[in-house]
Amino acid sequence: MKTNKIKIYAKALTEAIAKKGADEKKIIDNFTKLLFVAGLEKKAKEILDLAEDLLLKKQGKRKIIFETARRLTLENHTLLKKIVKEGNIIKEKINPELVAGVKITIDNEKQFDNSMLSKLNQLL
Repeated sequence: MKTNKIKIYAKALTEAIAKKGADEKKIIDNFTKLLFVAGLEKKAKEILDLAEDLLLKKQGKRKIIFETARRLTLENHTLLKKIVKEGNIIKEKINPELVAGVKITIDNEKQFDNSMLSKLNQLL
């Protein structure tokens, strides 16, 4: 499937959910059924992820992914909540290959990589 078609479905879902008074659960249920009828169930995650990104952008919010080698401590979670704007979506991703440090991705675009893996790769 072309990426353009995925964008069209994601945008349609975003527009439906963004309407005032929209019943998000009902919209998503109907949208999921539509994807199955259209034979696009294998692309559902990609479409939903893009729709989430579009909706956050429309609302002026950001999705921030903190990727670390191990689970963040309670102290680290508290610190994150202090530095991230209210309303932004924070996701934690565990990637043991990073060895240590953190990799931060904002809106799937901007990235700060201060992981040990990145530093080791720079040495090679």
